[in-house]
Amino acid sequence: MNTKKLLLSLFIGLSLTACSSTEAIQQQPIKPLANSQVCCSDFSQYPWIQLATTEDINFQLDKDSPIGHFSDGNSYFNAFKFAERSGKVQLRLSSLMINDSVAAPKLIALDHEFNVVSTTSLDQFDVKPSDAFTRTQFQLNFQLNAAKTPYFIIYSSNEYLGQSIKVKHPARIRAEELGEPMPMVTDPTYAYERFGKLKLSIKTLSLQADKQADQQPKVAIKSAQPETHTFYKEAIVEAVKTNDIPKALALLEEAKSLGIQDAQDTFVQALESQK
Repeated sequence: MNTKKLLLSLFIGLSLTACSSTEAIQQQPIKPLANSQVCCSDFSQYPWIQLATTEDINFQLDKDSPIGHFSDGNSYFNAFKFAERSGKVQLRLSSLMINDSVAAPKLIALDHEFNVVSTTSLDQFDVKPSDAFTRTQFQLNFQLNAAKTPYFIIYSSNEYLGQSIKVKHPARIRAEELGEPMPMVTDPTYAYERFGKLKLSIKTLSLQADKQADQQPKVAIKSAQPETHTFYKEAIVEAVKTNDIPKALALLEEAKSLGIQDAQDTFVQALESQK
C-alpha cells in the first residue's frame, strides 16, 4: 500500500510540473539590506547614467552597485536618464538566468520632479528560452515617453527574493516544437537573487526639441503629481489586500512625505474593507 501511495505521489508531482513552462517556488527569506547602506536620501540625488538616443547596454547588479530605498525595501540599482532629444522610446529589458540564479528586476519611471509615474512587475516579463545566441532570460519589451518620464531606475526587487522559478529545459522545448520524443533532462530551477546580469536596449522612435545641454536635474519637490497620487494609493490598497501591512505602512510614509494627504484615508479604508 505504501509503495502505491509513493508511486501515485510521484505521478502527480510529474504531472503538475509538466502542465506549465514555468513554476514559482517558495524558498527561504533573505536578510534585508540596512538603511545605513542606502546611497541617497531621495531620487534626485541618485547617480544618473546618461543614455544615447539608441544603444545597447550590458550591466550587472552586484556589490559595486549603489543601494537605494524603494517601496518594497532597500535594493541594488542602476539609474538612467534618457537623451534630451528622445521622445517616444522602445525599451527591451532582459535579466539572464545564470548559474542557478537570476535577478527579478523592477523598473520605475519618474517625471521631471522625480515622482514615480509607473512601475513594472515580474508578471509582465516573458521567459525567453535559450538559443544559439543567448541564455534563458526574463524579457520585457515596452515603450516610455521620455518627454514625460525622463528618468528610470532598474533594481532587484525585494518582493521576489527568497523565491525561485523552474523553467522548461531548452531540449524539451525543442522536442515539443519538432514533435520529437521527450529527452531525459531535468528542468532547471533559478533562485531570485539580489545580483544578476542584465541587458538594456534603447531605441528612440521619435524626437523632441533639444533642451539646454547643461541643465541640471531639478530638486525633488514635495507636491506629488496626479500619477504619483494614483501609484501610491493603488500600491497601498494592494499591499493591504495581500495582508502585507509593513509594506502598506512604508508606502503610506512615503506618500505623506510627498504631500499626498489623503493617503491616510486610503490606508484606513483599505483596512476596513478587509474586515
